[in-house]
Amino acid sequence: MGTKRTLQNVVDASGPHRRDLEARKRILAATLEQLEERGYSRMTIEQVAVSAKVGKATLYRSWPNKAALVLDAVRSRLKEVPTAETGDTRDELLSVAKQALASFFGSVQVQAILPALVADMSQNPDLREQLREEVIEPRRARSRTVLQRAMDRGDLPEDTDVSLALEMWAGAMMFRSVFYGDGYDDATLARMVDATLASPPRFDAEDTGLADDA
Repeated sequence: MGTKRTLQNVVDASGPHRRDLEARKRILAATLEQLEERGYSRMTIEQVAVSAKVGKATLYRSWPNKAALVLDAVRSRLKEVPTAETGDTRDELLSVAKQALASFFGSVQVQAILPALVADMSQNPDLREQLREEVIEPRRARSRTVLQRAMDRGDLPEDTDVSLALEMWAGAMMFRSVFYGDGYDDATLARMVDATLASPPRFDAEDTGLADDA
């Protein structure tokens, strides 16, 4: 009998891991293609295995279920949230808006799969929860550190509603992606960031406790 294989999550494109890396790329690409064509509810791991030309058993050993596979495929289209400190708040916020959000929502492939994924999440609470906990929340936490740094510098007021600011950015980009199949160019992103710096969403004084300090 052959040795059972579990694909290793590697980034090294040389040496003994090269075959695993290439197989992972094929599988994740096939997953996104199937998601685009069939939607989450109708796609199957078996279909992905056939499309990626890998054994179904190997695929199941590497991803325990369909949700895990889809989450991995979505993550493969995400760039890291940039949190490096440059000393320039505007540039740091532009990096977050451009690399963490616009590059994702502006991707042609993401624009193709997003409507199906959103529609299926409304019928699948487990998928929605996993996406939120494993993809959205970790990235939002990293983005918050950049906005918090802007508050610490005094470039944003201390009562800025950071979560709402990030949701406004993501919501605007998602709207354009889903309904117009388009993304934000650099000039539009700059206007969005400038608008946030000029007039950020803010908590009421009662919500922050600032009224007690007055």
